[in-house]
Amino acid sequence: MINPVSLETEPPITKIKMLIVGPEKNGKSRLAATAPKPVLFHDHDNRIEALNGFKGVFGIPYSEPPWPKTPEAIQDQLDILAQLEQDLDLSKLVYRGKPLFPSLQPGTILRTNVLDSTTTLGASAQRYVLHTTKDIRRDITIPNPDPRRTIQIQLPGGWDAWNAEMATVENIVLRFLALPVNTILTMHETAEETPDSTSENPRYTGRVGVFPVRYRRLIKFFNEVWRVKLTAEGGRYVPKAYPLPSYEFDSATALLLDKVEEPNIEMLIQKHEQRLKTGYSLEAGPGQKQLPPTVKL
Repeated sequence: MINPVSLETEPPITKIKMLIVGPEKNGKSRLAATAPKPVLFHDHDNRIEALNGFKGVFGIPYSEPPWPKTPEAIQDQLDILAQLEQDLDLSKLVYRGKPLFPSLQPGTILRTNVLDSTTTLGASAQRYVLHTTKDIRRDITIPNPDPRRTIQIQLPGGWDAWNAEMATVENIVLRFLALPVNTILTMHETAEETPDSTSENPRYTGRVGVFPVRYRRLIKFFNEVWRVKLTAEGGRYVPKAYPLPSYEFDSATALLLDKVEEPNIEMLIQKHEQRLKTGYSLEAGPGQKQLPPTVKL
């Protein structure tokens, strides 16, 4: 299936495909919550309360039942995704026959999906594939005199387990990206190791990458790859967005933004559109150089 598009006639911002990377507790989720509303958070980190008070933001927390029941988070995620593929009206979303948001007015059309975080989504995917496919796992049982408290740990038995997890996550991400709304993923970062680094003697390049490292293959699907981190300002540390590449991290953006920005997506879209109207050039600064008429952003 192909969908041809005349890019010349498209407005500057039609659909956001954004990956937000950063350390834990540095503002990734709160940055994603500033996207065009309504925003629907698919919360796999079980910490949706961090966004309490954000107007126009709705959340679906995904959790797992206790062992030995089959993990449910991935199945629930796929069910919600299938409903969104049929209708983007948030008032029509249901779970086990009941409305997810019963107080919403009909016609509340979704504008932004947020998967938070991709790292935990992958952990849920692995739990599901290990539980349902015995051939790709190994089991460790921790006995207890009370059989009800016996614990079974399921671990990957080889590369097939990792490949099954990656394939599941990639399928979910691509289906979200195919929806006619904005898609934002949050992902944790990790220090990049040198080729000669070992667990006994770790060595680092001074750069950062995504965690887990195998999720690098998802980066190619996103036009916007922003890093967010706490930055010193006025005697305290506050979240800042870094949409331009640096030695530390290969950020990327199609927007006319600066090296360091306030963490507000809607505000930065407006900033880009204003700069586009005035012929702003990142190389020359505002009002100094008009963009050639042949340049399409």
